[in-house]
Amino acid sequence: MNYKYITGRVLNIPNPERWSEVEKLTEWWPETFVSGSQNEYGMRIVPTLSDSKIVTNYTFESRFQGGPGLVHGGILSAALDDLMGYSCVTHERSCVTANLEINYIAPVPVEVEFVLNAWVTKIEGKKLYLESSISKDEKVHIEGKGLFIDLGKYPGQLYEPDINYP
Repeated sequence: MNYKYITGRVLNIPNPERWSEVEKLTEWWPETFVSGSQNEYGMRIVPTLSDSKIVTNYTFESRFQGGPGLVHGGILSAALDDLMGYSCVTHERSCVTANLEINYIAPVPVEVEFVLNAWVTKIEGKKLYLESSISKDEKVHIEGKGLFIDLGKYPGQLYEPDINYP
């Protein structure tokens, strides 16, 4: 796939067999907006793992509209941010987003199925660099990249509010 603003380089995950059922990660945070299975107002995205990437096919419902017939940019950003977080977990890191950049290349209509991908490109100490995309029929509509900071915890442990992580 050709990208405009991101590299597309993918860092292979260690121990990929451990993540054969990555969708079970959503049960760690069942009430989150993007992937929580128990959030009745959420998106309920179900991630899977393919070639060291977090991947899902998803149809954005009309309730996620911004402009007429189009998915709201904040919804698209939230979806990619969440999937990039799962990519961190597959690299045995529990992270928070430090920086997120989303490039809106083409509109994303509601009620149409898209492919969402997220992956780690590089790890430097506590910093993880990620990329993501939303595409349909090999055409990239949205590209994202982010800097995530490793909290130094095992995935699934709770964030502690009184610690300065970076």
